[in-house]
Amino acid sequence: MTADDKDKLLLSDTLVPDLFITQYMSSLTASSIRIYLMLLMNKGSFSKMNVQTISKKLGFTQAEVEEQLFYLTSAGLLEQSEDGTLLLVDIKAREVDRYIDSKKDSGLEMPPQHREPAMVKLSASIADSFFAGHMGYIWYRFIDDCHSVFKLDPQVIYALFTDLSERRKLFGKNTRPAEELRENWSKRGVRTEKDLEKILGDDRKIDACRDSLGKKRRKALDDVDLEYIRTWILTYKMEPDVPAFLYTYLRKDMDKEKVTMKQMDEILQEWFSHNIHTVEAAQDYEMKKKAADRTQAMTEFCGELFRKRLDGPDIQIIEKWANTDCWEEPIVRYAYEVLHKFMGSITLPQVDERLTLWKENGVASVTRAKQFEAESKKKNKEAYQERKYANPSVGSSDPGFMENDYSKDHLEKKEKESLDLLDELLKDE
Repeated sequence: MTADDKDKLLLSDTLVPDLFITQYMSSLTASSIRIYLMLLMNKGSFSKMNVQTISKKLGFTQAEVEEQLFYLTSAGLLEQSEDGTLLLVDIKAREVDRYIDSKKDSGLEMPPQHREPAMVKLSASIADSFFAGHMGYIWYRFIDDCHSVFKLDPQVIYALFTDLSERRKLFGKNTRPAEELRENWSKRGVRTEKDLEKILGDDRKIDACRDSLGKKRRKALDDVDLEYIRTWILTYKMEPDVPAFLYTYLRKDMDKEKVTMKQMDEILQEWFSHNIHTVEAAQDYEMKKKAADRTQAMTEFCGELFRKRLDGPDIQIIEKWANTDCWEEPIVRYAYEVLHKFMGSITLPQVDERLTLWKENGVASVTRAKQFEAESKKKNKEAYQERKYANPSVGSSDPGFMENDYSKDHLEKKEKESLDLLDELLKDE
């Protein structure tokens, strides 16, 4: 800085309009006030002021400067020309013009910016309902911007003041909470009362989802968690109880010790891609998905076990084992091994007959199947021994079966061969 510059700063003054102090300053941030004062001081060489210069002089980031310039523009303190240059608004001259214009309309106690009868009526209603009939000029400008800039219907503007009042965010001259809410509604496409009803319904769903999921997780949700929830409700169109159901499903059914919001988001994306938005649809989808997975796994297992190309009837049996009878691979393998002791080539229907026999006798595990087979072998052996050493009936008058075709010795020989074969099969390994 040169000596001439220092002298200029020492001997110069920056005039701040009282209107700025009384009607604008309370609604601005400290950063935006500092930038406004800097622009006032340099208004003679304002064309040289840009985002980079302001950032350097005040120590702000360029992003912060751009944000504060937006607030100043929204408040009506700056205007942007066609070439993008920002110009300070002469707020004193503008207020005088408004006052003169207002005098042309007799009966108006305050100088509103709008001329439409509906907006005049709305402003009077808001002033009576929320400001005891004494509403500052800054709120008239705010209402006018809501209608002319943000294109909000009168019902929506009144609802905005109602919401702020209920949340105790409606202050005398501080329009910042109102501007933030208006900006939020505008970004979400609110123009009419129907639009507002939709986003308020979405907000209720978000709150319900946050509460139910928070109870499941037993912890308060942070801003990142809430952003996930907004995505699930607004983008994926999930019902509020779906995320809580998914959390329980992953913890209990899928036996996951820790469930993260990212894991849930991946699954909810999958459900969304399959047009699933309710708990009932999610349950049905996951059940079918599990059935398909079990069938695929059982098909691959049986293909290796039976060493054959599986056909249509085989697949039907496999689906029955996987999803109706809920057999696991070990017990199917054991049934195959039991039959393989007596047969060379084993088919799926033969194994199914053995599994059906086990099911009818309450067998549901390999251990219980081994017990059942051991008990059956013991009973068959006892029956065989009883038959083998039983005395032949004496004095029977009934002729023997096929007595006319075979001699008695021949029949006894055939019977002994059959018993010997059965005895060999029933021997313990």
